[in-house]
Amino acid sequence: FMAEAKWCGHDSRGNPTLRKNDKGEMELLDDVPVITERYRQIMQEGRKERDHIGFVLRSDKIQNRILVPKYYNPEIVYDLKRLTKTHNLVTIGSLVEDDKLSVNTGIEIGKMAYGTGHIPFIRTSDFSNWEIKADFKHGVSQDIYEAFQEKIDVEPSDILMVRDGTYLIGTTAIVTKSDVPMLFQSHIYRIRVLDKSAIEPWLLFACLNAPIVKRQIKAKQFTQDIIDTLGRRLFEVVLPIPKDAKIRKKIADET
Repeated sequence: FMAEAKWCGHDSRGNPTLRKNDKGEMELLDDVPVITERYRQIMQEGRKERDHIGFVLRSDKIQNRILVPKYYNPEIVYDLKRLTKTHNLVTIGSLVEDDKLSVNTGIEIGKMAYGTGHIPFIRTSDFSNWEIKADFKHGVSQDIYEAFQEKIDVEPSDILMVRDGTYLIGTTAIVTKSDVPMLFQSHIYRIRVLDKSAIEPWLLFACLNAPIVKRQIKAKQFTQDIIDTLGRRLFEVVLPIPKDAKIRKKIADET
């Protein structure tokens, strides 16, 4: 039996989590007693309903010894299945295996390199509104840039995604001509389209920002020491790509 309690009756300061409901009455948000009741219903009454409040998972469905309930959220599975009529569902990992995409991480250059020049060293805090901030915080010298250039090259139309952090994980920015040259830190993924006939960069960018993809990333974001990380679970993320070519073009153009 698994369940994800999004509310436990109080916040991090111990204050009750009260919110006005549809009837205009103050209601305490607390999933724990609801989960308790769901457990009883499933175990004693054989209830079949499956959502984040409570579901049963066969032990042979456990992946990589992961026992985090949100990772198996049945609501995400159900919503992805609903898209199969209108969308092709492909994982990022399969696109990488088929040489349609490449995914790389950045580097750490050390604080002594900060301020040595004017070439951007992009960090997770330098993302804003799908763009790289023009007023980036740290710059490096030409020598430092050239030392790492071949290892982590960046081109226009590359997509940068936050891999490690907290609330910023999954945040993306698309690289333009005015953003290069640059280096970027190891907490960031660089996703590059290698075959535009498989997926166009702007369509991929739109897919990565679709609500169903954002929910998957949140479910695959685990705490690692003092920060969270998406890690290689990025490759498990399913992209919903519209089957209709006109819709694909419209989404890419609008994005």
